[in-house]
Amino acid sequence: MSPLISTDTRKIYARRLKGFWEEFSHNRIGFVGIILLSAYIGMAIFAPWLTPYDPLASTRVAESFAAPSWLKVFPQYQNVPYTTYIQPEWEVMQGSEFLVGGRNVDGYINLGPREVRAVDIVLSTTFNYAYRAPPMRFVSSFSWIVGNLTNVWWSAGLEIINTNGTSTKIWYEPYQNLNTNLGVEGDSNDYFLLQKIGYTDPKATNLAHIVFSGPVTGDYQLIFRVNFRPAEEASGVTAQISLHNFKFFIPGLVHGILGADYLGTDVFSQLIYGSRISLTIGLMAAAISTSLGVLIGVASGYLGGAVDELTMRIVDIMLCLPTLPLLLTLVKLFGKNVFYIVLFIAIFGWLGLARVIRSQILYLRETAFVECAVASGASKPYIMLKHLVPNIFPVALASLVLSVPGAVLSEAALSFLGFGDPRVPTWGKMLNYAFGHGAFENFAWWWALPPGLAITFLSLTFVFIGFAIDEIVNPRLRRRR
Repeated sequence: MSPLISTDTRKIYARRLKGFWEEFSHNRIGFVGIILLSAYIGMAIFAPWLTPYDPLASTRVAESFAAPSWLKVFPQYQNVPYTTYIQPEWEVMQGSEFLVGGRNVDGYINLGPREVRAVDIVLSTTFNYAYRAPPMRFVSSFSWIVGNLTNVWWSAGLEIINTNGTSTKIWYEPYQNLNTNLGVEGDSNDYFLLQKIGYTDPKATNLAHIVFSGPVTGDYQLIFRVNFRPAEEASGVTAQISLHNFKFFIPGLVHGILGADYLGTDVFSQLIYGSRISLTIGLMAAAISTSLGVLIGVASGYLGGAVDELTMRIVDIMLCLPTLPLLLTLVKLFGKNVFYIVLFIAIFGWLGLARVIRSQILYLRETAFVECAVASGASKPYIMLKHLVPNIFPVALASLVLSVPGAVLSEAALSFLGFGDPRVPTWGKMLNYAFGHGAFENFAWWWALPPGLAITFLSLTFVFIGFAIDEIVNPRLRRRR
């Protein structure tokens, strides 16, 4: 079986590619574009390794509108705190006969008329806060599991002792009675689970202001207390308890390379992951629209007649339609999905190219090599594929590269207006949230400015490459060097 591309043809294409690269590498604007494009592709591919957070899942990693950490070089930011994470090693201050301390706490408690009548458990851990500026809030979360209980009164609480020795309760469950055995007989893995997540609300009484009211810098003590009491004199009880996944962190007022947004989400992670969607949408929409433009332009120009008339009238009508309102309507009807957005942008992106290709084909079909192919009995599909498409390929290539910025800007406009895919991080969505959630009012330029610059430089990247390609493939635009 003969290969699809002969050896001679491969040599010709290899020689052409080598010559094209030699021309392109000497074009300064095009070379800058290649460097920028390589940086964007690297960001998209290595996003999970370049960023410490998942931009859709990791919220509250810092305080709302936290400034970039490199601003600490300025005097007014030197005493501003980073985010402080605490994963405590618990020390059992009371009840060590029932529990063992450490990162996770587990144990069994016996309550009965001839055994222990009441059990008080106290766990303690210490952390240091090293900044002069007090935090605006703190967040605590943990899983508190109690199993195999019958007729037991219990209470639990979490408190902080500050540098003055003042204790403040940040979570408390008053005494309550469990009158049903919540474990399934013979199955020790079925437990009663209480998952507590505490978050200090700045609009209410701010516990952070109370806890950090004394000398801010110093050691603080976390105390976790549990109390068990049998509900009846004759009842014998065995309780299985555990304290797992305890997290306590103080959101910082400075964070990362580009700070945080209004939810305390890392802006740098959103920016890096946004390059994936912008590149995907831009390249896919440009490829589809260019393919449509070449196909319809070649068919219209070479076949002529009714085909030419019908396609050009469709182009005329679509060029008169308002593109952005139609995109908004289609996205609203079909759903906010990345693939729908790519398709809709591509549908309106081929019109100008089809007209340009048609005009080129009208000239090429009258040339001698096409007339010779017709005289030798070549079919119309063969002539269009083998003779016409290779001659308009440079125009199509330049159009492909130059149409990417339009697709990127269209997606950014849709996302900025709230019609982007909410399941993926995009630069347009970052601008939408920044505009709608106080970035300008709080002068959080590190949130609003980077996505705009990223869109601008990505568009310039393809403009530079497109201009360089256009100069190479169009001899009339070549400059003397």
